[in-house]
Formats: sequence, structure tokens, C-alpha cells
Amino acid sequence: MKITQVRNATILLEAGGQRVLVDPMLGAKGSFGSAPTSVGDSSRNPTVDLTVPLNDLLDVDVVVVTHTHPDHWDAAAAALLPREVPLLVQNTADAEIIAAEGFTDVSVMDGPVEVGGAEFVRTDGQHGSDATVAAWPGLGEVSGVVVRRSGEPTVYVAGDTVWNEHVRAALEEHQPDIVVLNTGEATWQDGSPIIMGATDVLQVHRTAPQTRIVAVHMQALNHCIVTRDDVRELARRHGIAQQVLVPEDGEALTF
Repeated sequence: MKITQVRNATILLEAGGQRVLVDPMLGAKGSFGSAPTSVGDSSRNPTVDLTVPLNDLLDVDVVVVTHTHPDHWDAAAAALLPREVPLLVQNTADAEIIAAEGFTDVSVMDGPVEVGGAEFVRTDGQHGSDATVAAWPGLGEVSGVVVRRSGEPTVYVAGDTVWNEHVRAALEEHQPDIVVLNTGEATWQDGSPIIMGATDVLQVHRTAPQTRIVAVHMQALNHCIVTRDDVRELARRHGIAQQVLVPEDGEALTF
């Protein structure tokens, strides 16, 4: 199993000869607008360019889109990915959005979906606190995904969620070998986090101490306030640096 951190939440999973692209944000630096935030940064997104060659990201066997916010499915991804690539999405609404962009093989993960010998299972998440998602319903439904393949580590990509019972339940049910966490602590206009931050890494570790943690979704968007060094330092202080991996953009991890 090889996991390449591409940028933000975009990762490439390679196992058993299959290449799985998760949450493709493929546009150039500054190709879409800033997110509303209380942190005072109005930079356009993404705030950094890709370091992985674009053509490498278009040659894939399956694409998973955990939700259709532009930092997980942007205009460049919609324009550039092959129309026939299998796409897995969380719900009918997202399937309709992507099918309308010309993609011909879009499946909803309303149960386990098998593609090329790998099984994909949708997991639940919540894009902010109860109060935040009630006040801003446009934050919408989000998901994660568990990827299983015989003879390979099981990977749980938690997606854009805060730490809550959805995440705890997924860890306990699926017992992943690896969990990919979005830990940039994206901060909404009410000042509250809408994804996990550094301290949530500890919650995940306490719940699943044998699981390796890969921290992503940092230093690529205007409203993300946690850096890679923040996560590394927290892991070092708590003696779990060997369990918490924080790849740079373009870095590949082999398990």
C-alpha cells in the first residue's frame, strides 16, 4: 500500500495494481475563491500549487469524492478527469452533480461497492459542530470512506468531519490499519472548526492506539489554521510520533 499526499485532502492510494484518487482538487494556485472565515485570511484557494505532475493524477482507476465542496472536487477535476473513470460518491445529490458534468460511471456508496478487487464503504461525518451545521446548512452532508483489499492494510479516510461519534464508530467497526485525518482545523466565519485539528489526533489515537495516523488537509486553504509542524509537535510531546505521519505535498508513504 502506498499513500501519496497530493495537496490538501487530495491523496492517491496505490495497492494491488489499482490507483485510487481521493478528493481531487487539481486546479492551479488561486483558481477559486476564499472560504468565509474569522481568521482574517482572504487569500484565494488553493494557496499552493500542485507538486505532483497533473498527468499522474489523471491516470487512475477509480476516483472517490467524499463531498463536492471545491477543495474536494474542483472545476479542474471536473474538466480534466476522463469521462469514463469510475467515480464513487456519498449520495444521489452528488451523483447528479457529477453525472451532469459528463461522467458516465458514477456510483453512490449506499452499501459496499467493489471496484477492481477493492471494497469501498461509506462512513458518516459532520462538517462542524451541531450549532454550526444548523446555522449554515450549506456546509452540507459529508462522508468518509473505508478501502479494503485482500492482503493490504485497511485504510479509513475520515473526510471533512469534526471528531464525534461518527468517527469513533467507524474506527471501532472497521478497525483500520491506517486512518487518514483532515487536521487543518478549517475555521468557519463563526470562529468554530469545521474539520479536525491537531488535538483531535489524540482522540483518534486513544480510540484506536494500534492504527497509524496520516494527517493531511493542511497549508493549502485560507481558512486552515493548523500546520504540519503543529501536528508533528503535538505527536512528539505525547510520545506518539511513530504512529502519526505528516507527509509533505508530493510525499509518498509505503505501508
